[in-house]
Amino acid sequence: MNLTKNKFRVGDMVIVNCGMVDPDFGQEISGWIGTIESCHFIEGQGYIYKLRWSDETLMENSVLKVSCQDLGLEFETMQLFENELSLHSSVRGKHFIQQCLALPRRERAYSYAGFAFC
Repeated sequence: MNLTKNKFRVGDMVIVNCGMVDPDFGQEISGWIGTIESCHFIEGQGYIYKLRWSDETLMENSVLKVSCQDLGLEFETMQLFENELSLHSSVRGKHFIQQCLALPRRERAYSYAGFAFC
């Protein structure tokens, strides 16, 4: 088994890549934003991530929600492969920014350089 390192971590916020469609309904889901809840490796296919959609994404897609409810499907989460997603932001990055903003202005400039090596 050739196991490669996964690209995203639990808690990362991701955005669905351009051209992606919902596998159940064929509706475009490009630009939908969600948070990684779990990650599993599938031999021969790669990493698959369970996402929980953001509140904004859920509110903007109420028609799909009704369709899912009619068929007994989960609407608030979806599983997508790694190549279907891009990093939107991460909990680690948000935490780092909050820490930097708490620093005096002079110290803040020096701390940004260290983030690349975290």
